[in-house]
Amino acid sequence: MANTANTVYATMPGIKNNWSLLAFARAHGAMKIGTFTNKDQNSPDYGKQFRSCFFVDPDTRNVTFVGFSRNLGELTREQIAAQKNDLQVVELENGHFSLCKAGSIAGDDVDLGL
Repeated sequence: MANTANTVYATMPGIKNNWSLLAFARAHGAMKIGTFTNKDQNSPDYGKQFRSCFFVDPDTRNVTFVGFSRNLGELTREQIAAQKNDLQVVELENGHFSLCKAGSIAGDDVDLGL
């Protein structure tokens, strides 16, 4: 399942499902990080490069893209490995996946002054 990770946040749908990073990797294959170009012509980020995680299932060769949440930011593979027990993958209602801190949601923080 492919996605344009930078456009996930345009409408910020709710979370449909979530997994620990390790559980997601066991189900979807080896995790990799790559640089991609946004090809969604309806996106204001069209043509811009971004980094994203992706998982490759060794049996089916299916690729599942998982964008970095805005609150998390882009991480290196070393940072992900060091934080692997504190990260989760969430599936949004629009079918896209996002990597974020465990127990958090992928949306932006709002300072309510409380």
